[in-house]
This record gives sequence, structure tokens and C-alpha cells, in this order.
Amino acid sequence: MLFKFKLLLFICIIGFFTGCATPEADHSKSISLLIKSKILKVNDAGFIHFYKNYTNVQIYNSGKSVLNLNIKDKICINNACENKTEFNKKFFLNAHYEDLLEDILEARAIYDGKNLVKTNCGFEQNLRNISVEYKICGGEVRFTDQKNGIKIVMKELN
Repeated sequence: MLFKFKLLLFICIIGFFTGCATPEADHSKSISLLIKSKILKVNDAGFIHFYKNYTNVQIYNSGKSVLNLNIKDKICINNACENKTEFNKKFFLNAHYEDLLEDILEARAIYDGKNLVKTNCGFEQNLRNISVEYKICGGEVRFTDQKNGIKIVMKELN
């Protein structure tokens, strides 16, 4: 009887501590992030965390969180969530494709690599039909939508 009680207590304690544990990021980076759009303006430093199934961006100003962005099956900004297509319509003023923001934050080619030109430090994409310039060079990502006035610049901090 005492053995069963101790075993049950041990299992409960283990369950308590592991049940509340947050998953560990596959990798993280310190970044400076500039976002300029009609619905969001940020120009501060923070972290980007890449998990197996989602991406999280945390930006701080004077030690206070000013942006907590989660991208999984939905895009959440400071706990306000929308499906990706609706978010894109509001943020980019164009539906684009669902994973555009995630591709930008992960420094991947956008639009299936359309008009991709390799450079000595990364690559560039000029999508004139939608007025988008996208450049990856070293630890810097630049996305500019001239038509809609959207700008995202992310620099990796050492």
C-alpha cells in the first residue's frame, strides 16, 4: 500500500513538471527587426525561435515585450490570432500565399523561387508584377513591397 502511494506520488510529480514544460526551440537567433505596415510598426531588437512546427518572434523595447508573434496554423500577434490568408490581406494588403511571412522570417525563397538570382552573399528576388523586392544577404533579410508600403528588415545580431 505504501509502495503504491509513493509510486503514484512520484508519477504525479513527474507529470506536473513535464506537463507544464514548454518545448525547446530547434534554434534561436538574436535579431533586430523593422516592420512597417499599415497595421504594425516595430523597430526594435529581440529573438526569433524556430520550433519543429512553428516560429515565434519576441521583440522588446526597454525590457518590455512589444511584439509576440507566433506562426503555426494561424498567425497570432500578441495573442490575437487570424488564419494566414486573412492576416496577409490585412498586413500585406494582398492575400499572397499562406506561408509568405514564415518564408520571410526563415529567410527562404518566396513564391517558389520565382525570379531568384544568386548573389555572393545569398540571393535576390524581384517580383515586378507585384512590386516586391526580396533580398537575403548574410544575416540580413529585406522584403519591400513598393506598391503597398510594406517593409520588413531583419538582421541577425552577433
